[in-house]
Amino acid sequence: MLIVGERINTSRKLINEGVANRDAAYIQADVKFQIDSGADLIDVNAGSRRNSEVEDLVWLIEVIQKALPQARLCIDSPNPDSLKAVLNQVEHSPMLNSTTLERSRFESMAPIIQMRDCDIVALCIDDRGIPKSAQQALENAGRLVSELERLGMKRERIYLDPVIQTVSANTNAALMVLETIERIRRELEGVNVICGLSNISFGLPRRPLLNRAFLTLAMKAGLNAAIVDPLDKKLMGMLKAAAVLLGQDPWCQAYTTAFREGKLESIS
Repeated sequence: MLIVGERINTSRKLINEGVANRDAAYIQADVKFQIDSGADLIDVNAGSRRNSEVEDLVWLIEVIQKALPQARLCIDSPNPDSLKAVLNQVEHSPMLNSTTLERSRFESMAPIIQMRDCDIVALCIDDRGIPKSAQQALENAGRLVSELERLGMKRERIYLDPVIQTVSANTNAALMVLETIERIRRELEGVNVICGLSNISFGLPRRPLLNRAFLTLAMKAGLNAAIVDPLDKKLMGMLKAAAVLLGQDPWCQAYTTAFREGKLESIS
């Protein structure tokens, strides 16, 4: 399971303050905590600071790479121009978050995707909006893969996001996403499936409980990447336990290593 740490996002109050105050030590410490807790990539998002997004992204990329040169970054922005402006500041092959099948969005992202080797997060949304069924999401997924391959992307660099909707607004939202994940992995061999887990529980009490339950179901369906808070020890513990039970952790090595390092926390 590829883990993208979600914490460096200026929509979070303390991160926004850290960026506004140019508190490099605070940002660097948070990134280190995420990497030490199991993050494979660090999502970097300054989209809430629209008037200074590019400047803030450049600063964030610089301070993270200065202290943690091994860190791989996922550059996250709703603005293709912002992604283009900072892409070459990233030292290691980055992940770009994101494109969709919407004509204007895809056309804007296409030349950026071709600028350098990268992974791409592609949301299964087209000009009709968020998919209303697993079939519609799968059709969008197939078209996305075809268009991205046309640009020269290899399937192993494509991370499809089936677009999680909250179950508080649609009781069948989780079932639809689980079906979509399963069918993508079965019918579009070689691509990855990624999601932001927390959307599933929006508006409901005890959200971490729902997030953890959904994680295990999604892993069984074929989810192999997730944008999460790696400092959530109970969620990360559930991920490692599920990997054991799904045969994804040979000889339980990752699980037992995490136990020895004190990184497993039970639900109780």
